[in-house]
Amino acid sequence: MKEYKLELDRYLALVEAREKARNRINRKFMRVVNVANREARTAMKFAKTATDKNEILSEQRIAITSASVARDAAIAALGSLPAPPMKSIKLVELELLNNVKSKKSSPSPTR
Repeated sequence: MKEYKLELDRYLALVEAREKARNRINRKFMRVVNVANREARTAMKFAKTATDKNEILSEQRIAITSASVARDAAIAALGSLPAPPMKSIKLVELELLNNVKSKKSSPSPTR
């Protein structure tokens, strides 16, 4: 039972660390996207021709796409979620036995 609790604590710590790393990656992505959007809005105010506007929008899309690729690569580098610990068969059997023992049997009603 102690081994299972240690494994569970270790698993929860790994999941929490992975989640924090994923949140940092997503925050960085959102900062880059916000900067790209802000720069595009600012540049659009001064753009005169359609080609200038198309170039600005193209640069914005490229910045967001490259940020998205970087985010996806960083999340993939984290790896998959750790596998949760498994209770040993003995522990499961003991829990089932305790549940059966704790239930009081009552006589079935007769008709």
